[in-house]
Amino acid sequence: MKNRHVIRWTMITVVVMLVLPFAVARLASECSGMALCMMLFFIVNPAYSAILGFRCGRDAGRMWSLPVISAILFLAGTWLTFDIREIWFVVYASVYLAIGWIAMVIGKYVTKKVPEQKNY
Repeated sequence: MKNRHVIRWTMITVVVMLVLPFAVARLASECSGMALCMMLFFIVNPAYSAILGFRCGRDAGRMWSLPVISAILFLAGTWLTFDIREIWFVVYASVYLAIGWIAMVIGKYVTKKVPEQKNY
């Protein structure tokens, strides 16, 4: 049952980090493609990294590697779609990894604290 969560989140990560940049670059026009890429890089990917990290915090022992997989898939997707020599994609991937790990620590902390509260 728990492995299904890991597989499900991995498949969602493949779509968000690998397929979306490819689809934006290939299907959108030049003007709208640039705007959509900026939305992906500055809104969608960081938000997804935070959500993924928070979810991984609930079961950090089993899902700790998903933020790393997400950053690697982002690098693969952007390098294959745009330019493999562009070093700034490594910076973006590092930031996404940091966001994912910070959110994972927060998720683990919140999950750890919630069961200790008593309902009166």
